[in-house]
Order: sequence, then C-alpha cells, then structure tokens
Amino acid sequence: MKKKCLIIIPGIPYPPIDGHKLKIFNLIKILHHQFDLHIVTIDKKSLKETEKTFIDQYSYKSHHFQISVIASLPKMFFNLFTKRPFQVCYYTVSEIKKYLGTQTLQDEYVLINLIRSAEYIKLLRNKNIIFDMVDLLSKSYDKSSKTTNSVLFKMIYTIESKRLSCYEPKIINQSDLTLCVNKAEAEDVSRYGNVKWIPNGVNESIFEYNKRDGNYQYSIAFFGAMFYQPNIDAVLWFDKYVLDWVDSKIRFYIIGSKPSKEVCELAKKRSNVIITGFMEDPYLILNSCDVILAPMQNGGGIQNKILETMALGKVNILTTYAAEPIIGGIAGQHFLVEDNPEKMAELVNDVCFSFDKYAMIGKTAKQLILEQYTWTNYKDKLYNAITDLK
Repeated sequence: MKKKCLIIIPGIPYPPIDGHKLKIFNLIKILHHQFDLHIVTIDKKSLKETEKTFIDQYSYKSHHFQISVIASLPKMFFNLFTKRPFQVCYYTVSEIKKYLGTQTLQDEYVLINLIRSAEYIKLLRNKNIIFDMVDLLSKSYDKSSKTTNSVLFKMIYTIESKRLSCYEPKIINQSDLTLCVNKAEAEDVSRYGNVKWIPNGVNESIFEYNKRDGNYQYSIAFFGAMFYQPNIDAVLWFDKYVLDWVDSKIRFYIIGSKPSKEVCELAKKRSNVIITGFMEDPYLILNSCDVILAPMQNGGGIQNKILETMALGKVNILTTYAAEPIIGGIAGQHFLVEDNPEKMAELVNDVCFSFDKYAMIGKTAKQLILEQYTWTNYKDKLYNAITDLK
C-alpha cells in the first residue's frame, strides 16, 4: 500500500508551458508512482477543466485555492513592517491553514514547492518535510536587481533578496530534505540542513525528435516563457548589444508564451525579429534553426530551455551565467560560451554560415543530456533521497 504525500504548489502545474509548470508537472508524475498524492494548488486564477482533470488523474485528494490580488493588498501593506518575504506573505492564507489543519491527517509526507509556500511548514512538522527549493532565490534576485532592465523589478528584487537571504536558511533547517537544481547552491546551503542536488531533466521523447523545415536556414532562436523577467532581460540585452552586429540575413525567432510589450516592440523595429508566442510544437523551429541562444543575465537554477535544445542536438550559444549550472558541460565541447556582445555576434554569424565547423557540438551536447539530465535520472535520485528519510 502506498504512503500518502501532500504537495503544496503555488501555481497550476498544467499545461507544462513554462519552466515551473514543466518541473512540477513531471514531479507529480514521478511521485505518483511512489505515493498517493494529495495536491493543493494556490493561484489567482480558477482551475480550468483540463487542469482539474490532470490533477484528479494523479491525486487521491485535491483542493484549489483561488487567491485575490486585491484582497491581499492590506496584508501586503502590513508586511512592510516585518522581515518576511512578500511572496511568502502573498501565498500564506488563513483559509489554507485551516484546511491543512484538518484535511492532512493521513499524509505522512509533505512536499513544499518553492519558498513562497514555506510558511505552511509550521503546521506540518509532524510529517516528513521535503522542501523543493529549486534554486537559491535570494542569490538570483540579488543578481537580477543589478542586471534587470525594469525599474519596478529592480526595486522588488532588491527588497525581496534581502528578506529571502534571512528566510531561506530557516526553511532549509526546518525541512527534512531540501531539493536544489543548482549544484553550487546546494553545496553552499548544505550547512543549514540536508540538501540534495538533483538537476532537472528532459523528456526522453525529445531525443527522437527529427522534424525539420528548410525555411529556417540562417535562423537563430531564443526559447522560454516570455512573461518571465529574466527571459525578457536576456532578449532585450541581445537586441541592445548584439543584434546590430549579427548579419542582416539571419532571422531571430523569439519562441515562448505571453511575450511582454517590450519584447513585442522588438518585432516592430526590426524586420528580422519574429515573435511566435505560444506554440504547440516549438521544437520544429528550434530543430530547424542553426543556433539556439541563451544570453541570460540573471535568473536562477538550471534553465530547462537549454537542456531541451541541447537534447535536440542543437548548437547553443550561452553566457557564462547560463552555462555555469550545467554540470558536466564544457565550453567548446557541449556548447559555446561568450559574454562579449561583439564576439557573440561574430560567433552567431560563423555558426550560421560555417555550420559544419560546429556540428559536433550539437552531437556531444545531446549525449551529455541523455546521460545525465533526463527525468528518469531525476526520478532515481529523488527516490534514493526520499528512501534515506524513512
């Protein structure tokens, strides 16, 4: 008989159209093999029928809490006078506390997804607590406060990073197991508790993807949720500092859901920039382009979009910041790394017009992901970590 595990998710895990949804979508499917799942979701939106169907398929019990931004404003104001992170304040709701106090008696394990759900740990200390931290958000926010193009986000990141830097160690200490996708960060915070490095994976089906379209020759692409500020910053940085040096024959595709107004403006001022928005099958363009870009300036963890395009066997050009979390990856062997804008443009041009010189990089990238970064590998490491708690 399976043991029961409560999962608290600040968001809706379906459909898996961005990094967070993709991670929790796969985590639910993995844990379902070992546990009967009690899934609690928290979001400003109500559940659509397809979203509810997915959750019901993988849970013995579930509940969705819809929270109002407007109704949260008073408590967010009073949170100014505390040291608690604002995202934690926003996702901590009295109604949810009451539910957890009466409806989780059967659950022996609890997985807290992201730091913003962590305040509920106080109510669940009689259970085996797994904190799915993903990455050290205080470090990511501190970096983002120095590199983001948004004045609003610069202020938010500055304030929140300081609060998180005090709050995160406490939650790690209160948890029986903390999961982190970034190895360096996992090692850094291991002094606070039991922290395991388990990097994200890719679906094995990507390795077999072979559709191509010759219309995308001499094209480059960026892939990621385009409402996510670090992705917006990366694209704007590439436009501002690199794109003028890229050959005008090369088209730049920005692939990802909900592109921001700033991103959409790029296509208006440049004829060689194409913004696709959400695509059911983004891999056709990605697999047909010559180069995939990830000029990340901030953000956290390990980028799923890089792992997926490496799994396709594509040549990826990354900044140092994007490449660092990919343990086992070697610049010049599994991907190309360049931080200087003009040199990055030269590299883009050279790969597009002299592709054969770089073809082996895509092949070795694919092999690395196959060996180390699949959801099967993630599953095995996660099960071993949970077994050690028993």
